[in-house]
Amino acid sequence: MKLIAGFAFFLLFYPVLSGQVQNPRHPAEWEEVSAVVMEFRYFKNPGVSWDEAFDPFVKTAQACIKEGIDFYILNPDTNWSRNPVPVCLDTVFSNRNISSLLIHIVPTDTLSASFPWARDHGMYLVYQNDVEQRFLLNFEDDHSGKFIADHLGIPAVTIDAPFSEPYYSDGGNFMTDGHGTFNIAASYTAKEIPTGLQTDFSYFHRHFDIRQTLNLPSSFVHVDYFMKLIDEATALIAYIPNNNYDVLIDEFYDDQYYIDQAVITVSQQLHTFNGQAIRFVPIQNAPTTYDEKTGIVLHTSKATYINSLILNKTVLVPQYRIEPFDKLAIAAYKKALPGYNIVGVDCRQYAHLSGAIHCLTHEIYAETPIYLKHQWYEGDISHAPNGYPVSVMAKSVVGIRQAVLHWRTNKDEPFATKVMKSMPSNHFQAIIPSCENGTTIEYYLQVENNMGKVVHKPVVAPAHFYSFAIKE
Repeated sequence: MKLIAGFAFFLLFYPVLSGQVQNPRHPAEWEEVSAVVMEFRYFKNPGVSWDEAFDPFVKTAQACIKEGIDFYILNPDTNWSRNPVPVCLDTVFSNRNISSLLIHIVPTDTLSASFPWARDHGMYLVYQNDVEQRFLLNFEDDHSGKFIADHLGIPAVTIDAPFSEPYYSDGGNFMTDGHGTFNIAASYTAKEIPTGLQTDFSYFHRHFDIRQTLNLPSSFVHVDYFMKLIDEATALIAYIPNNNYDVLIDEFYDDQYYIDQAVITVSQQLHTFNGQAIRFVPIQNAPTTYDEKTGIVLHTSKATYINSLILNKTVLVPQYRIEPFDKLAIAAYKKALPGYNIVGVDCRQYAHLSGAIHCLTHEIYAETPIYLKHQWYEGDISHAPNGYPVSVMAKSVVGIRQAVLHWRTNKDEPFATKVMKSMPSNHFQAIIPSCENGTTIEYYLQVENNMGKVVHKPVVAPAHFYSFAIKE
């Protein structure tokens, strides 16, 4: 672990700018991440074990070590008035046999708020011109975001909140595909913001170059509590049936109505970058529970498994010590995201305050990304005597060395490879040879830039790949 102090000198070289970034692009969550930020607060209900209280920090640390990325924990000074009990995080990790130079415990007294929701404290990272300079966008009162920008040496830009209602601009209310196609948000408290699709909505268009914003009706929380994109065409969605409620505890029973309305609204008004409909995969929330030992009342609307975090090839999924729902959620993630490392994280004592692992964290994207856009084949495809063209748009600030297509027609055989031909406008293309009817073709893409960095599409290939079948 690194215990770090003294950062004022960064301010001399990375001033906070005002205004906007020219030609910005906000990446999708499944793109390459180089670091994760969390903010430590002392939250521990009586009767909650230390292992449960620290599990989000421990599991995030282990995931970062596995993925080889940095983990920054903003830790209030022990004299901070909002931190009633001094906690040595270095000891927390060492007592659990976690030791790595990738873990950075950063003392600070400039946190944005008393709650630990790093997701909502600015730190919107955008690339200029798709893959070039990184900027961290923060609101005026997002001290944590400005602090981490200074600490990491990333230029910070102060942006305006779009309305007097701050809820709408929280990070948990921001979901995009990385191509500027859309942003999806929830707006149950912002009465001046109409629900439905808005084209070139000034705030998101100006700061993120997002061309459509869809405001969903919501009964309770940010969009990341009931909907999550896992790729350009697939979203996980919460499912809260009536029998999830406890009539002795719950006072509100209409969550599923609002979730259904959200799915209908997305289906009717949004499409992927290539015009496809977005598919939904439901995962049932845990039911409402009351734990007398800890005093934790966990309403079913807050016991969501959708508030997960994708860190490159690892996915952290909330858990609530409620079976069989925890295990069913893990199984659902493994099915929806084959090839990923799915890890459960105990979020019970945070969720009753309306936050889970996605709310607690904020990813920092890679400095030299490779940006890919690919319309993949899936399902049944008509027989084509001239083969099946595969193309990808690939960009890197240092240039692309090569793109390679890997494909096979027999799962028991190795993948064949073909270097893709460079085309205009950063595109690369290759053709999978024609196959007879009934053949299933599996394929993935591998792209390398001129620095030797390699990424795949899908991200976890070759552990998982695209597939389609040839029909008449």
